[in-house]
Amino acid sequence: MRLIVIEGHESQRRKLDELLHDLTEKGYALAGKREAPPPGGWPELVALSRSGGLFDDKMVTVVEAAEQLEPFPVSLAEFLEGEEADSVLVTVFGGDSKKTFAAKEIQKKITFVKGDGAVPPWGRMEWLMGLARDKSYKLEPSAASLLAESVESQEELRGELEKLAIYAAGKPITAQTVRQLSFDEGGNALLRFLDGVCKNRIGDVLNALRHLQSDPSPLPLLTALYNRLRPALYIACFSPKMEGKIPPITGAREYALRMAKSALSIFGKEGVKRFMLDLIRLSYLEKTSIAEGWAGFETALWRFMGGHAARAEKSAKPPRGLSP
Repeated sequence: MRLIVIEGHESQRRKLDELLHDLTEKGYALAGKREAPPPGGWPELVALSRSGGLFDDKMVTVVEAAEQLEPFPVSLAEFLEGEEADSVLVTVFGGDSKKTFAAKEIQKKITFVKGDGAVPPWGRMEWLMGLARDKSYKLEPSAASLLAESVESQEELRGELEKLAIYAAGKPITAQTVRQLSFDEGGNALLRFLDGVCKNRIGDVLNALRHLQSDPSPLPLLTALYNRLRPALYIACFSPKMEGKIPPITGAREYALRMAKSALSIFGKEGVKRFMLDLIRLSYLEKTSIAEGWAGFETALWRFMGGHAARAEKSAKPPRGLSP
C-alpha cells in the first residue's frame, strides 16, 4: 500500500484533484471516498486498502479528516510501499500531520503533498504571468497587474485566470476583460473610484460614488483610498533612493505603485500629504460620536481633486499683451 498525505493549506483541494487525475491516468480506479476515518483506525484502513477489488487491480481510496486518526503505528510500517504499489491510500488532513507521523522511519515511506509557496504581494504579477505562460494563455501585463492587485488569494487568482482563459478562447486577456468578468458591480465601482482619484478623472469618481454611497458609512471606502495612496505618501516623505524599498515595506503591488505615482504627478507631494492627513482625521472621527460621514469625506475629496484644478489654472500664463 502506498500512503499519500495532503496537509491543510490553501491549495489542498486543487492538489487532491490533480493527484486523483494523475493516478487515474496511471490506471488507478477510485474505490471510494470517506468523510472520516473508520472506527478501526489505521489497522482497518491498511486492511481495506490491501484487500483489493473485484474488477480493478489498482485502486485508490481517499480519507478526509485524517487528523482524527491516532499516530501511525510503527508495526504497520512494513505494509507501506512506494509508487509500484497496487493500492493507494490518500489521507487529507485539516492541518499538519506531524503528530500523526512522528517516527522518521515512517516519514521516509510516505509521500507528502506540500502546498504551493506563498508569493509576496510585489511578486504576484510576475507569478501570474509565469503561470499564464506555462499554460500558453495570452495574458497582458496590464490584466495581470490588475488581477494581482485586486485578488488576495493565490488559489482565487488561479481560478480567475482559468475562467478568463476560457472566455478569451485563445485571444489576449486584457485589463478590460478582467474588469468585465472578474469583479461584481461593487468591485467595479470601487476600482473605478480608486483609479479615478489617482488619475484625476472626476466623471469616473462621481459615477462610482453613486453606487458606493449605498453604504451608510464612508469608512470602508476611506480605508481603501488610504491604502491605495499609501505608497504615494511614502514616496512623498522619503528620499527618491528609498523608492525601490517601498513595495516590500508597504506590500504594494506593481499596479498600485503605478497608480500612486500617477497621483503624485498630478496632485504633487504636498497635496498628497495634506489629503492623507485629512483621511486619517476622518477615519478617527468615524469611530467617535462626532463622525462627519459622507459629507466630510466628499468635502475632503473634492478639496483634494479641486485643488489640482485651481493650481493648474493659477500656473497657466496668459498670452503676452493680454491681462490675466
